[in-house]
Amino acid sequence: MPRVPLEAGVSAKREQAKSDELPTELCFGTDGCIYVNAEGLDPEKLASRKMFHGYAMTAEEAKVAVKEIHRLAFNVTVSVQEVMRQRRARKKRR
Repeated sequence: MPRVPLEAGVSAKREQAKSDELPTELCFGTDGCIYVNAEGLDPEKLASRKMFHGYAMTAEEAKVAVKEIHRLAFNVTVSVQEVMRQRRARKKRR
């Protein structure tokens, strides 16, 4: 995924907001980062952060994505529950 200079990314976001397309609200990047819509952030909070520019999925891609998100959500829930159980156990030992 190519890196885009901050100024170009912010400018592109403004142009995208002017178009009829909806900005991406959440993206799980293949680089392991979670990207969110930067439209509401102050420019100084954007400094040195990676930028992501997405694309509209086809109906077929979206169907696959929804199945994967459901699978991922379940796995995340199980992981979070386990971590929270471990933290409660540690607190009780203190």
